[in-house]
Amino acid sequence: MRRILLSGALLAGTTAALALPGVAAAEGAGAVTPDTVKPGGRVTFSTVCAEGVKSADVAGTTLGLPARIPMEAGKSPGSFSVAVDIPATTSAGTFNVSIDCADGSSSVVKLVVSPTGGVPTGGGSTAQGPNRTLMAAGGGLLLVGAAGALALRRRTV
Repeated sequence: MRRILLSGALLAGTTAALALPGVAAAEGAGAVTPDTVKPGGRVTFSTVCAEGVKSADVAGTTLGLPARIPMEAGKSPGSFSVAVDIPATTSAGTFNVSIDCADGSSSVVKLVVSPTGGVPTGGGSTAQGPNRTLMAAGGGLLLVGAAGALALRRRTV
């Protein structure tokens, strides 16, 4: 009988320990859509605060935005969102952006700012279009190599 009571108490304690963090995680849960953007693009930050919270804001300094960007209240209690344009001068990288509720709870979302244009691989010789001098030099080397191979082949036959 004692084992049954002890097992029941252990099961109840484990269930409570697992359930309570899930409830706490639901409040102050933030999101950013899309989570990857190019400089100059638009993203929407959203969060769900505890019921009864009247305001929330986004800390924008890491992205080159104002320090506090007020969020607009959503249709359901405690929900907030705001759409912002990422400055065109924002450098590529991963940014941790804080979304803060008025009750003191907060969440951090990751926003990836991707580079604009092609892959930054440097300025190779063909970056500015075809270079006729290099093409002529390369073609000449191919002809010299072919002539040398032909001369060696005749010698061995």
